Amino acid sequence: MELGYLTHVGGLGSPRDAFRDTVELAVAAEAAGFASFWVAQHHGSEVQGFLPSPFVLLAAVAQATSRIRLGTGVVAVALEDPRRVAEDAAVLDALSGDRLELGVGAGSDPAASALFGRDHERRHAESAAAVDELREILGGATLVPDAPGLLDRMWWATGSRRGIDAAATRGIGVISGRPQGAAPDLERYWARAVAEPRVAVSRLIRAGEPAAEVAARLRADPAVPWASSLLVQTQPTRTDLAGHLRTLAVAAEAVPAAVPAAVTTAVTTAVPAAVSAVREPVAAGTRRTAGWTA
Repeated sequence: MELGYLTHVGGLGSPRDAFRDTVELAVAAEAAGFASFWVAQHHGSEVQGFLPSPFVLLAAVAQATSRIRLGTGVVAVALEDPRRVAEDAAVLDALSGDRLELGVGAGSDPAASALFGRDHERRHAESAAAVDELREILGGATLVPDAPGLLDRMWWATGSRRGIDAAATRGIGVISGRPQGAAPDLERYWARAVAEPRVAVSRLIRAGEPAAEVAARLRADPAVPWASSLLVQTQPTRTDLAGHLRTLAVAAEAVPAAVPAAVTTAVTTAVPAAVSAVREPVAAGTRRTAGWTA
């Protein structure tokens, strides 16, 4: 199992601050040995998150990092033009050196559907059609730049059995954030997947929560044994950089304790130094990302 970090790109300051903090956070996650770093897309709601354009921000992250994989968690594909998603994803994949993990989903926000003039009740059917068109474009000859490897790095965020079956029959990985009842569907996915099964289970870590409590929750979580990746995120989502850095450290301590084979020792040993390297200049009022200062 691999360990990843997901952020909703909120914050206690301005969107500009949140974007810069997110790049800093990705740098710290990479230095700490995390395998992947994911950003969530939100439209028209600063309460949920500041980021409507995940490919743009991840392009900045790509320039500040070299190893960590970069995930969209997720693009509400029912609201998008599949060809533009494919083109933006292909450019980001080229910029990052084939590090993009392309997560898509139906979207859960009725207000976002309304902003785009879409019927929210039709989002699941429309997202399935958009996923099929996106896969066809990614695997076709008309995409410039081409990105054939992205077909093997697509993920579908879903909480329904229908969505699980749709991902399995298309050879797409599954992202599951359901806090309860997900294990039977994930077991079903592993049995039905036509390609190598890939399951990312997303779990919250409350700000200030002790590592021992996190580890106990993960040990008791019936979905975790079905995961090939565990994505942790901070609750509440509007948290400052220091709060996210604390969650990195807590996750690095709690996850190996809960799932001993989950992550390499490099994560555990690298986190304190990585977090300190970012926290100290932030506390001093400077930022170190990609030449930025603020």
